[in-house]
Amino acid sequence: MSFKTSALALAVMSLSLPVLADQHHSFSSEAFHAEVLGGERDAIATIMLKQPHAELAHLNELGMDIAGVNRAASEVDVVVNDWDLERLELAGFSVRFDKAQKLYDKGLDSEYKEPAEVEQMLREIADANPEIAKLESIGKSSEGRDIWALKISDNVSEDEANESSVLFNGMHHAREVMTPEVVLDAAAWLVTNYVAGNEKAVSWVNNNEIYLVPMVNVDGNAKVWAGSRMWRKNTNYGHGVDINRNYPYQWGACNGSSGSTWSDTYRGPAAGSEPEAQALMGLVSRVKPVFDISFHSYSEIVIYPMGCKGARTGGNRSVVEGIGAELGRLVDYEPGTAWELLYSVDGGDIDWMYGVEQVLPYVLEVNSSRQGFQPSYSQWRDVTVDRVRPSWQYLLDRMAASGLKGRLDVENASEYRVKVERLENGVMAEVIDYKVNPNGSFHIVLDKGDYKVSVRQNGRTASDIQNVSVGESLLTFEPKL
Repeated sequence: MSFKTSALALAVMSLSLPVLADQHHSFSSEAFHAEVLGGERDAIATIMLKQPHAELAHLNELGMDIAGVNRAASEVDVVVNDWDLERLELAGFSVRFDKAQKLYDKGLDSEYKEPAEVEQMLREIADANPEIAKLESIGKSSEGRDIWALKISDNVSEDEANESSVLFNGMHHAREVMTPEVVLDAAAWLVTNYVAGNEKAVSWVNNNEIYLVPMVNVDGNAKVWAGSRMWRKNTNYGHGVDINRNYPYQWGACNGSSGSTWSDTYRGPAAGSEPEAQALMGLVSRVKPVFDISFHSYSEIVIYPMGCKGARTGGNRSVVEGIGAELGRLVDYEPGTAWELLYSVDGGDIDWMYGVEQVLPYVLEVNSSRQGFQPSYSQWRDVTVDRVRPSWQYLLDRMAASGLKGRLDVENASEYRVKVERLENGVMAEVIDYKVNPNGSFHIVLDKGDYKVSVRQNGRTASDIQNVSVGESLLTFEPKL
């Protein structure tokens, strides 16, 4: 077949493939992926963007594996094989070939952690600090590996109803090897500085229950270490699922994922089907964190809900986006929703956490296109964790800042909600309807201001309406039932 004939065939396939794959799942086999789609994607191509939002959406429609963006330079990195490069050219994209080269002639930097090494580090922290650190498996992967969570708190073996929780997690995507380093750094910093008597560390640990999950995608990471350096998904069913498109909230709702098994954003056969997503959801549903940061790479951006184009958070939008803006300021990252900064995303963890469990969740995409997914450990590890450390520390500070915290001494606490109405110049500006936790507790993050607060049971008023003025500090609130 001549190059022109081949190119014409590829052009036709590039136009038809996304539709055919999504409707008929025609291209699910690994054999098809290897023989027709050009083999494993193992190179990075940089594309110059003239209309970023439209072109990023088009790349998604073509099934491209978008690695990261450089918004200041209007560039996007795409993980490609030879077939992808031809398709990009035929689709009219401007590809910079000096970066379209085989990835990493030498192996993955051995200083990064494989699953067993992450477990070992967590065990060492827990064993050395049994009064404040406790290790637990929150579930198993499809290959039978444990997914580990480290809890750090005083009275660590107890679930204290008067203490609120916060969660930090890493590596939803297997190739993002810097992200466990950030979470492990948080764990090490907290226990080391607690023991040393650091005032902030002591306050954070004594007054909160802090959960750290450094590696969600243990199977996928094992595949990366086995040689598939650009593997993103888990390994379930052979072809894998993008865990961060598998969460049940808005699953497959807005073309922010793929129904094709070969796609790097394949959402899975059903909402919440994947054991890794189930493990994290189980933890969140049990401990009800106030905040979450999911660490990803790369692009140097802060993402907050919601993921589908045009969608925003509800009555606490000013709180969600204000905290996101402050996180961005602290680490010098650009804040926004996924659809503002990148493209629509559905089935993501932060939308599920916000929409179902009323967490205030964020994604930090660490590192830039200069470093990529797997930069030199000695050159970039400490630089990265030092730069993003203020993000999770700020949220721990924010746990004690403006908001309402309390506990209802009632049976059937799940029937109760705390209704918060914000007043500006005597006019209602927003409404937050906060589900009380199963143990009766609530922790509602608010901006400073004046509010009307009441309790409702099964939709009926169950308390007096109280006027509350929220200042700089967290306010203990006792509703009058």
